[in-house]
Amino acid sequence: MEKETHPAGNDGRHETAWRTEMAAPGVSHAIAGLQAVAASLRGLAVPDQLPAGARLALIKQLEDDARDSIARVLAEPQRIPVHGMAGWARFADEVCAVFGALLDAYVGLSASNDLPADGRAEVDVRLAGAAAQRVKWEVLSCGPEHPALWRSLGAVWAHAGERSAAARECLRALAYFSGGLDQLPIASVIAADRLITLVLPHLDLVRKPEAGVPYLFAPASGLAPRRMVQGGDLPEGGRYFATRVAAKILAGLAAQLAHGVVPAGLGAAQTDDVLTVAVQTLLRQWSDRPPVRRFRRHLLDGRLTAVCGFEELKKLIGSGARPAGRDWLMHDVCRGGVGALVSAAAAGEVQAGDLVGLRAAESETWHLGIVRRKRAAGSERLVGVETLSQKPEVVSVDDGRRAAEVLLCDPILKGEAVRLLAPLDTLTASVPLFLTFKGTIQKLKPLDAVACGGDFELRVYQVL
Repeated sequence: MEKETHPAGNDGRHETAWRTEMAAPGVSHAIAGLQAVAASLRGLAVPDQLPAGARLALIKQLEDDARDSIARVLAEPQRIPVHGMAGWARFADEVCAVFGALLDAYVGLSASNDLPADGRAEVDVRLAGAAAQRVKWEVLSCGPEHPALWRSLGAVWAHAGERSAAARECLRALAYFSGGLDQLPIASVIAADRLITLVLPHLDLVRKPEAGVPYLFAPASGLAPRRMVQGGDLPEGGRYFATRVAAKILAGLAAQLAHGVVPAGLGAAQTDDVLTVAVQTLLRQWSDRPPVRRFRRHLLDGRLTAVCGFEELKKLIGSGARPAGRDWLMHDVCRGGVGALVSAAAAGEVQAGDLVGLRAAESETWHLGIVRRKRAAGSERLVGVETLSQKPEVVSVDDGRRAAEVLLCDPILKGEAVRLLAPLDTLTASVPLFLTFKGTIQKLKPLDAVACGGDFELRVYQVL
């Protein structure tokens, strides 16, 4: 690879090793390169004689190359391993660390007295942009909140001008913070990012409340935004994060997708299903009626055995054998699901959308669910699992061409709906099934409802 001359002169050594690392394809090489750029940025934090303008040029180049490498990995989300040393969790951790280092670098530059006047506005934009990306990757990695993040964003918002490019990046940070990205599978995260860019001009921080305002933000407080509570007071200098217009645009996109129309500019690398999941998630968070808890949580403790993956769960549920899964600690339970505390390492092994089975130490039955979100809880992670079934059964189904073993999630009652979990591409849409269970055979009529995960699909049928 041709070596480039850097405007910082001999200090271009920081860049040369970085560009060499980033040139190699693949997630593992990207991770190594991200670690290298984070180390280079930390090195730049050490005081030296490098002029502020040259330092800015160096940091910009490191950032631009890092963003290019991240984009190359995200361009093919299906090739990102979910688990492992070169998997999504590790990649997200390293990206989060790089944007934290970039934020530190730009904060340092912003305080520099010898920064050229024409460079200060650019520093504001890049500082806010790095902060926005740090917010996104904190959400996706369950990483710790950067101590200077919201204070820095508040300062930029206060002095850069509310219609400036830097202010738009502040709004992007709020969109990432409030958009429910931690509830999305990898491909839909990428789609949601595109959608946020699309509606960004229609997001705002306003002084008067409006219907559906999900969050309050006080730029001068240095604190993260907080959810809008009815009757709550607006803190001094506080603003309401206005999403109503953006939600209307997303509702229009949802209607187009429902009719099989993918808007131009959004469908190049995204399937209808991936886009629909992203649109619906953002709509839930930003609509006039943002999501509220449907069921009361009850705090409980106790150890749970957790097992992930359809085939492993089918084998364990069918045999009744004791599993050798990971230990999770129950945190809370409600009618709709379970919250469990897990170590950071164990949390890295599950992602939003994964099928998981939970079994209490003293129980013989499985609690089957789908991981919906993860978030930091001190040194641990709180994993939220939406309940699918509290008494799943292994049953046999036949569509007249082939038979398969699937997981039955609901009791079999004439005229009622039942949900079946099966491996991907096992069940055919619009084809009736014959289900064999406890010596009886039931005919099932397919209904127009399906959800897919990494190794399973969930389909709904009516018992005839």
